[in-house]
Amino acid sequence: MNQRLPNIYEHLASNHRERFLANDIEVDRMWGKPIKGVTIQVDLSEDIRDAIIKLQEDLSRLEAEALLLTPRPFQHVSFNQVVYWDGSYEMGHDQTWASIEKDFLAKFLALNNVFPSFRITFTTIVPLTSAVIWAAVDDHDEMQQLRTAFKTKLPFPTETTKENTFIHTTVARYQTKLRDPHRVVELLDAYRAPVSMIISEIILRKENQYPSLHTTELARIKLI
Repeated sequence: MNQRLPNIYEHLASNHRERFLANDIEVDRMWGKPIKGVTIQVDLSEDIRDAIIKLQEDLSRLEAEALLLTPRPFQHVSFNQVVYWDGSYEMGHDQTWASIEKDFLAKFLALNNVFPSFRITFTTIVPLTSAVIWAAVDDHDEMQQLRTAFKTKLPFPTETTKENTFIHTTVARYQTKLRDPHRVVELLDAYRAPVSMIISEIILRKENQYPSLHTTELARIKLI
């Protein structure tokens, strides 16, 4: 198994745990607001979404008023940002994308049926101060290798400095402080049922509403 990712998740959990238990969390001020960005995503399998819904239901029984739950249709893994909605672009978000759109789409579509599909397994639920995430591992760091390949083959804007380095989907964000963060941690620590899926498609989307609650599909490619 790829040990790089478990090490990242252990480090994340350790860094955030004390603040989370102290209810020092970040209330999400952006939920539902319009944004401008272009992102590469992976849609989750129905099995993964079933598991997320079950987890969200369990969390809601503890913290219904405090949580912003990612709706089922929009649950995904962020592969990487092309034009980051929160980034700074001299020409602006729309014009930056317009300047590379034709070239980017052509080169993205040229990657159809080029790279092998691979399995990821969601194993670790991490309560961060900004969100509850469910993190996944792959066997040989295939996701990161694919991200690196895309960065070399596609004309990403130089101003897009944000890059993803691990695999996760967001289960919930926070709209208020929690009532009892200790009970939330106990619940999440008890989740020990890994769920796997095969990544076989990569999707390019324009983001219109945070956090990817309204998107426009621009293109998709298949993995072999």
